[in-house]
Amino acid sequence: MELDDVVLYQDDSGNSTMMSERVSGLASSIYREFERLIERYGEDVVKELMPLVVAVLENLDSVFAVNQEQEVELELLKEDNEQLVTQYEREKALRKHTEERYIVLEDFQDGEKKDLQSRLVMLEAHSRQLERKTKNYADQIIRCDEREADLKKEYNTLHQRHTEMIHSYMEHLERTKHQHAVAHEPSDTGTSARTR
Repeated sequence: MELDDVVLYQDDSGNSTMMSERVSGLASSIYREFERLIERYGEDVVKELMPLVVAVLENLDSVFAVNQEQEVELELLKEDNEQLVTQYEREKALRKHTEERYIVLEDFQDGEKKDLQSRLVMLEAHSRQLERKTKNYADQIIRCDEREADLKKEYNTLHQRHTEMIHSYMEHLERTKHQHAVAHEPSDTGTSARTR
């Protein structure tokens, strides 16, 4: 029985496939040991054992290939994981920044709201004060109008009285003048007769 450096085997579908280097090296060591046993004890010693060892080596090679595929997949998954972690960290930082901005904005809005509320309270108080002043002014205007009406009545009464008094005074003056003229008239004629 002779062995090549690379061992070929058939998979379940009947395709001839090359074994990996590690399994091929192990198979070569086992076959050398089988050759030594065959030389010493004959082919019958390894006859039943050979197919079992071949099956084990084929299974080992298959497992090794699956393992290599899984290692490649693991590396890809590690890279994906690193990218996801990087993206997560970036999004986490972005979220933190957004939350900080939101808190600042919320604080600003709360301050603005409090400021507007205090201004509203002040404006309402000022509005009530202006309403009171307006009512007071309206009451004053009504009182002034009433006072003006009273003063007009009083003025009209006084004006009428004054007019009556002036008429009465004028009549008195006319009477006095007339009486004075009458009283001086005879003496004037007497003196004028005397001077003649």
